[in-house]
Amino acid sequence: MTMHVNVLAWIYIGCAILTGIVGFVMLFASRLITTLPIPWPPEMPPAIVPFIGSIVVFAGLVTIVMAGAIAAAGIGLLQYRNWGRILAAIMAVFLVFKFPVGTAIAIYTFWVLFSDEGATHYKARSGAVAHAEGHATA
Repeated sequence: MTMHVNVLAWIYIGCAILTGIVGFVMLFASRLITTLPIPWPPEMPPAIVPFIGSIVVFAGLVTIVMAGAIAAAGIGLLQYRNWGRILAAIMAVFLVFKFPVGTAIAIYTFWVLFSDEGATHYKARSGAVAHAEGHATA
């Protein structure tokens, strides 16, 4: 089961990198929307272009924040932290809606973290890590 947790963690980190790239592309696209001389239809109000740019900026920032949370979940899983397991489960709920790849990642997440064998393994390793850290600081 250790292999599955490690694979899941690296999938999360890879997914975070790709999601972050998409977020930065959205930020770049928002600048293009507002600055390039795009031939907009004449019946469109002139105030709509900055509004569309603002919406794209907001969506890009939300995407970058999601990428950070997904990366944090992957790092938490690699280190067998309790918060990593919780954050990975929360991010899996969001990933379900990114059909088909995100849905597959979410199903794999639920299987690895919530199956009887997976939950027992993760809790045992998480406890061992917490116990080892307790002795290292004492």
